[in-house]
Order: sequence, then C-alpha cells, then structure tokens
Amino acid sequence: MAKKKQSSDESKKESGKGPVMFKENIDKHKEKPITEKKETEEETKQRSTTNAYMIKLVLIGDAAVGKTSIRQRYLGHGFQKEHLTTLGADFAATTKEVDEYQIKYQIWDLAGQPMFKNVRPRFFKGCFGSLAVFDTTRRETFLNLSNWIEELYQFSGRGVVPVIILANKVDLVDEQEVTQEEAQEFIDELNKKIKDLSIENFFLETSAKTGSNIEKAFEIIGQYIVERFTSTDDEE
Repeated sequence: MAKKKQSSDESKKESGKGPVMFKENIDKHKEKPITEKKETEEETKQRSTTNAYMIKLVLIGDAAVGKTSIRQRYLGHGFQKEHLTTLGADFAATTKEVDEYQIKYQIWDLAGQPMFKNVRPRFFKGCFGSLAVFDTTRRETFLNLSNWIEELYQFSGRGVVPVIILANKVDLVDEQEVTQEEAQEFIDELNKKIKDLSIENFFLETSAKTGSNIEKAFEIIGQYIVERFTSTDDEE
C-alpha cells in the first residue's frame, strides 16, 4: 500500500486525492484548438507518399522527477544515476518507425525548477503534445501536475494539446507515495473535461532505470498525434 504524506498546502488538502484541473483552466484555452499548419500541395503529396512526420514534444514536470533520464533512455544512452540540472531546456531529435509511420521527434526537456518559470514559455510554443512526468516516490510532484498542464495549455500556441502522464520510478516499489489508481483517476477526470475537444490523454507507469514503458510512451503519444491530424485532414 502506498504511503501518504500530509501536504502543507491548504489548497492541495482540499483537492483530496490528487491534483485538480479547474474547469476554468480548460475553458479559457478552448479558443485555441489544436490545429495543424496549412501545407503546400507538394508537402501534402510528399507526406502521403512517405508517411513521414515531424512533431515537437515537451517533457514537463518538477525538478528531479526523471525527465532527462527518460529522454536519455529513449535516445539509447542508457541510465545515468547522476545528472546535471537542466538549465532552461535541453533539446534532442530522433527519428523512429512507429507502425507504418516514420516520426521525427523534436524533444524539448524543460527545466522543472521555479527559477526557470519565466524562460519556459518560449520552449512550449508550437508543441503538438507533452509527456508530463511525476515521481511516484514524491507525492508533491503528482499534486503539481495540474500546474504544469495549465502552463502547457497557456504557452503551447495551440491551446489544449494531448498529454501522456508518466508515473516514473515505479521500480522503487517500497518508496511509492502515489497509487496507480490515483493517477488513472486524474487522467480520467482530465479526459472528461476536454471531451468536447476530441482530444485524449494517456497514462503509463515508467522506469527510466529499467527502461520500462519508455519506448511505449513516445510511441503512444506520437502515433496519436499523427493519426489525429491525418484523420482531420481526411475529413477536410
């Protein structure tokens, strides 16, 4: 059974089981629905021929939740126990085959410390989706998810965009402070609030140390973004 910590933040006490996505935070970003840049005829022809796509993703979450380790693991660099603090943002790009698609991921790993809050907005701009990470051994990082998602919606330039929540460090079984059920409940509530936007969010338990579900996380969010835009194009 996961251990519980008493938060000193009274607003978090009132939220009960976990972070709260206030409805007004969703409503005020509905004016900027997720849309794709208009393509030229040549770009459309090339895309339909090669099934090649480029998407920008942002890794968000509190400091030391494992964002950089997740990125490094996905890029094939293995797990490093010690990392330097991310200053502002780190960038990486890689191309992967996901089913019939060739996806070039632009991955922006955003610093989680409060001191970088004022510089983060420029790195959100233009992203198609996000991997929002919390540390299962530090409950406050779970409670802060709603703040991160609000920041994402505010500065993405696309309004509400799809998110995959990653419960990281699940290999530390005896130290967990957040249950899988709590995280799934948060995602379910978020999906209900944006149902009318036809955007879906996802949840996975991950371990950057063992590599569990890291590849799968990028595949899920990448494939979802590609297929959502493809189906939108077909309808038009």
